[in-house]
Amino acid sequence: MSALQPHSSLTRPQSTALGTLSDGSLFGSVPSEYETLSGVLRVLRRRWKTVALVTLGIFLLGLAVCLLMTPKYAAVATIEINKEDNSANVSTDVVPASPTADELKAEIETDISVLQSDGLALAVIHDLNLTQTRPFNKAIVASEKGKPLDQAPLTREKLIKRFEKSLTVESPPDTRLITITFLNPDPVVAANVANAIAQKFIDSAMDRRHNSTIQSSYWLRKQLEDLKKQVEDSEQKLADYQRESGLAGVQLAGGGPGDNGATAGTTQHSTVTDRLYGLNQELTAAESNRIAAETTFHLVQSQDPEVVIGLGAAAGAGGAGALPGDGGIQLIRSLRTQEAELAQEYAGAAVKYGANNPRLVQTQQQLDAIRAQMHAELQRISKRAENSYIYAKNNEETIRQQFVKQQSAANEMADSTVHLQVLAQEAASNRTLYENLFSKLQTASLASGVRATRIDIADQARPAGTPAIPNYLKYLSLIAGIGMFFGISSAFLRESLDETVRRPRDFQLLGGLRMLGYVPRMGTKSLLTVSGGDSKLIDAPKAPFSEAFRVIRTSILRVFPSNGPKTLLVTSAAGRDGKTTAVYNLGVAFAQQGARVLLLDCDLRNPDLHRLFGCAISPGVSDLEDPVTEAEVRGVVRHTSLPNLYMLPAGHPPAFPAEFFESQTFDALLRVCSADYDYVLIDSPPILSVTDTSIIASKVGGTIAVVRSRRTTQSVLSSMIDSLHHANTPVLGVVLNDVRNPTADGFHGYSYSRQEEGQVHATI
Repeated sequence: MSALQPHSSLTRPQSTALGTLSDGSLFGSVPSEYETLSGVLRVLRRRWKTVALVTLGIFLLGLAVCLLMTPKYAAVATIEINKEDNSANVSTDVVPASPTADELKAEIETDISVLQSDGLALAVIHDLNLTQTRPFNKAIVASEKGKPLDQAPLTREKLIKRFEKSLTVESPPDTRLITITFLNPDPVVAANVANAIAQKFIDSAMDRRHNSTIQSSYWLRKQLEDLKKQVEDSEQKLADYQRESGLAGVQLAGGGPGDNGATAGTTQHSTVTDRLYGLNQELTAAESNRIAAETTFHLVQSQDPEVVIGLGAAAGAGGAGALPGDGGIQLIRSLRTQEAELAQEYAGAAVKYGANNPRLVQTQQQLDAIRAQMHAELQRISKRAENSYIYAKNNEETIRQQFVKQQSAANEMADSTVHLQVLAQEAASNRTLYENLFSKLQTASLASGVRATRIDIADQARPAGTPAIPNYLKYLSLIAGIGMFFGISSAFLRESLDETVRRPRDFQLLGGLRMLGYVPRMGTKSLLTVSGGDSKLIDAPKAPFSEAFRVIRTSILRVFPSNGPKTLLVTSAAGRDGKTTAVYNLGVAFAQQGARVLLLDCDLRNPDLHRLFGCAISPGVSDLEDPVTEAEVRGVVRHTSLPNLYMLPAGHPPAFPAEFFESQTFDALLRVCSADYDYVLIDSPPILSVTDTSIIASKVGGTIAVVRSRRTTQSVLSSMIDSLHHANTPVLGVVLNDVRNPTADGFHGYSYSRQEEGQVHATI
């Protein structure tokens, strides 16, 4: 194969679908980094220095503030809110129910508001003379110095603000306790203030209760004076009416001083009522006797001996309506017995002797005589029963007449007692009200002397040994958290404000732009100090830096046109983006593949390519004269390690570089070099700085843009691509240079080697 012919590997069919790092198969449409956890972690990995610096700065600042803060000691006093004592309540006799949870909460919140009131604060400041202690002495206004607080409004407001800033009043949940916390640089002052607030609060509560009791007592005394006069008037009216109506003997029920407010009424125990009561009882008894006598009379009229005997038995038992126990009943009973015996004897004789027997006739005669005697006795008993009935009836009528007369007299007296009853009720009511109010007045007087309170000090404040502010553990933990928050926020803020190009997705924002590859950052020497022939591709062919340029070379081969000149321009948007290093290492990569490569240093304003070859700057490109022939291309330098790699230096800087590139001499140079070499790689000035690059770009077969990671912005990249398109040159793609952390920026690493036998090591 002739040295002037391209390498066989350069004649392979082109495939834009392969070898382009911007292809969808390699950099597909992926979500934003902020939408995935891995993306967020990559952002933090890229910006870890920002996070660390901001966090450390805020932490150190917070630490300095904590060290410069004046230590303050906390003193805590605890008071207990007891249940309301209603033993001295002068307003009601009803014992109230226990307060509900909401009522207790409202009561505690009210007490907290009182503890935080300005009046209580001023009282404590005055009692403890806090204007002479820190930090209250700084609140005194110069124009009000020496004046009392009630005449120094500005000083008073500042003192209250400082006092409230140091005071914390709160209630632990589900308790009847209130804690009073006060902060002060002096622990003794803090304890004294906390205890003074608690004691002042108790004293003020007692004073309010005392004043309320005094006001109630004053009102009660005025009411008692009026009630006393009313009681006297009502009782006098009652007594006068009793004398006028003649009802002095009527006893008043519930109207006495020991009745405790019972309902007043009248109990008529006069002679009229007593006599009416006695006649009523006599009339009842007479009516009962009359009924019994009448019943007995009607029974006796039947002339039945058995009935009469029964009435006699009832008389013996004390039954109502029985006959008096005289000899008539006994005679009837005896005759009845004899009759029964004779009847039995007669019946026996009649059976034994016959009807005409003299003994039977005698028995019959005896029986008739007994029956006649018994009939006569029954007539006498009937007459006595009739007399008894007539007497009982007359007695009843007489008593009834007397009862009716007495009842009329009692009714007349009842009409007279109506007004008396009203007067008695009025007098009793006035007396009861007077006695109740007098009792309340005595209770109120006792309460005002005792001045009991429902508030107790559960725990007094004591001087603290260690300061509560600053709490280094709490504060520094909080500061570290705040610093971490702001550090992460700063990292994402910088990420969102960062418009530089450093990731594959940044090239996707520019439609149709192809990324050929990236070059990782290497600790290479400056071009001003490198030795001739230095290259990682030669010294360390397996290094990621070397593999990067081989990847870029493969990408160029896949997109470079198969026909036409193999002239390739390498440029950048600004200086120090690495275009000269890219030209040199691409030349080495193509030369290692076997192609004849010529590097042209067309950066006539700031040439550096000759330093990499270790040769002089002249003769070179600017020293050529028209017409240029193959024999007259003087100054071409061969690489010391690669015999098929050549370089033509820049030459002496011309006065007008742009005019030189517009000349036929430069056209002839490109034509001769492209005919003699497989690839001609041209190093040019930055395209956005001078017009030289645009002129060169219009005369080459393709252009590569070198972009420096984290330096070139998207707007600069867009301007550079627009300039290349205006130059009517095919833009083969972009090379991202100086990638610091490929993994964090979304790239895969360039490393795949066997380090030990049987083991393959790959870096991604």
